[in-house]
Amino acid sequence: MKRILFVDDEPDILQSLEDLLRKYRREMEMVFAGSGEAALEKLAKAEFDVVVSDMRMPGMNGATLLQKVKDKYPDVIRIILSGHAEKNVIFTAMPVFHQFLAKPCDAETICNVIERSCRLRTLLTDATLRKQIGSLEKLPSLPKVYWGLMDVMSKPDVSMATIAGFIEQDSAMSAKMLQVVNSACFSLARSISRIDHAVTYLGTDLVKSLALTVHVFTTLAEHSEIAPFDSLQEHAVRAARVAKQLLRGEQAQQAFTSALLHDVGHLILAICIPERYRVIVETSRSENRLLHEVETEVLGFTHAEVGAYLLGLWGLPFTIVEAVAFHHNPSGAGEKTFGVTSATALADSLVDSLTTGKALVDLTHLERLDVLGQLPRWTKIAEDEVLAVSPS
Repeated sequence: MKRILFVDDEPDILQSLEDLLRKYRREMEMVFAGSGEAALEKLAKAEFDVVVSDMRMPGMNGATLLQKVKDKYPDVIRIILSGHAEKNVIFTAMPVFHQFLAKPCDAETICNVIERSCRLRTLLTDATLRKQIGSLEKLPSLPKVYWGLMDVMSKPDVSMATIAGFIEQDSAMSAKMLQVVNSACFSLARSISRIDHAVTYLGTDLVKSLALTVHVFTTLAEHSEIAPFDSLQEHAVRAARVAKQLLRGEQAQQAFTSALLHDVGHLILAICIPERYRVIVETSRSENRLLHEVETEVLGFTHAEVGAYLLGLWGLPFTIVEAVAFHHNPSGAGEKTFGVTSATALADSLVDSLTTGKALVDLTHLERLDVLGQLPRWTKIAEDEVLAVSPS
């Protein structure tokens, strides 16, 4: 049974939460605290899976509380539940929470977010690594993309399409943009999975601020010898361009975003377990084996699950999280028709096979979905992309 700690300085709010969630008491044990200090006392005495805190409280506010939770209990899922959804407040607190829920919030929404977040933790069996991922604030972003974006955005007549084009070159920056725009502070009727839509909703000022939070140049320099970040980014952009052409309409945009983000797990592993990951990369190179196969052999999981875990905690649309999680095993997603996960996996395999000669297309999966006859046309799309000028 999951243990959830709710924190709010208003007793009436805590009582209403208890009443609202009473029907779920067989699924989760709920504990209530009237202040940040009281919450820390309870955390010191017992283990919790999730902390759900109000934002504005006297004394210790929600951001300060969750920062302390992050420092002391990084494996705990951190959720803000607040009626104060000013963009600047949310942006300030963003490094310390996984998801934001706006008051008033119905019981089903609260429980679904808690259940989905907890379920994502099962993607990883290594508790130590899970804690390390839980303590991450940001993913590294390529300097050339960051500085290029700043230069473009300094022009008064820059278009949203141009800004989105720069952001789409960088998986870390794309992930952060989608995290923010899908948070409850925007109260959107549906999930946003397109970068250009995210830029439009966020506005240029917030986009600039977000870009500043993800250019972790020192992290990149520290781990540049472990993982080939430039080639990873180039591969991601190429795969995204291919994936977008394999589907139509909104699914095409979702496939583009999923493929753009599908390898973020490499960055996380290089940051969290640099020495172990160095051995994995070197083994893959020396034995000419697929990297995810060596990851499974050494770690018991791959960068796919790691990337999906973090993106899921950030609240990105499930379609994208699922595609990232299963991009090396599309059959595992259980798609009945050729969709976003299958397109992401196929684009990754096609681009990789054309550039490295290692990856193999899952022909059995395509045959099961009755689209094997499309493979020659899709291969030509990938060939045209690989032969095109490398993305900058």
